[in-house]
Amino acid sequence: MPELDPANFDPAVLLTLAGGTIAAGIVASIIEALKRLPGVGPIIDAKREPGAATILSFLVVGYAHFTTVVDPLDPIKAFTSFVAALGVSALASKAHDLAATARAGVSGGTP
Repeated sequence: MPELDPANFDPAVLLTLAGGTIAAGIVASIIEALKRLPGVGPIIDAKREPGAATILSFLVVGYAHFTTVVDPLDPIKAFTSFVAALGVSALASKAHDLAATARAGVSGGTP
């Protein structure tokens, strides 16, 4: 197994299937953290969470795309990163829904 070194993290890993799953978890966690902030929390309610997930997903994948792709303006490479961002967004929304359902099941409330 390769040794993990945060100083040598390659953002290109976020453009893979496994990296997309990790990015989705990161996006869902960031949204949960933002919801707990005093000024930002009321803005991100249940109706706005999918939009926030989409924006954060495009930011994360866009960062990975522009820092690692040799020709970032190539239409094919840009389209594949666009599809990756959509996938990360969908996974982040589903991860959040699953966590909310699990939390409700444990606490006995509604999601």
